[in-house]
Amino acid sequence: NRAEYSDFKTIVERAKLMDLLATYGQYTCFLPSNEAVQEYLKENGLSSLDQLTDAQCDTIARTHLIANMYSTYDMAKVTTIPTMNMMGRYLSTSSGLDNDSNAVIFVEGTAHIIFEKELADGTIIHQNDSVENGFIQPVDKVIEKSNSYAADLLRDNPTVSYFYQALEATDV
Repeated sequence: NRAEYSDFKTIVERAKLMDLLATYGQYTCFLPSNEAVQEYLKENGLSSLDQLTDAQCDTIARTHLIANMYSTYDMAKVTTIPTMNMMGRYLSTSSGLDNDSNAVIFVEGTAHIIFEKELADGTIIHQNDSVENGFIQPVDKVIEKSNSYAADLLRDNPTVSYFYQALEATDV
């Protein structure tokens, strides 16, 4: 119900997931601000939410929702959230610092969970914001999950470079 997040609310409504989130259960919602949604639209050559298809709204909403509760403490202990998001994909996590030197969790390498933010109405929203049926984790970007093949992900991960080189040498 906060104006700062109305764009994501519209996306969730167009995906027909609002009723699901209003029911019992345990969820983690990575909640992008309107600013983050507008940046996403601009990066994709769009000027308004109306230009997104319902299918695109479904993908965006389901990418940001996990049917389990995860705090930043839980996410700091792993490199992949153990429960798939509602798109059936695992989200990677890493720890780091934001521009203000706050310890943060990065989701999919780019979006980070906002430590604390004061909204226009004076409300303060913060990480691990507990709601009736889960956690709200405000993020500074719309999370985009890669559709890359496993070999592409291995190639781009420096921690498994030797394995990737061996895989490449086998012509598999």
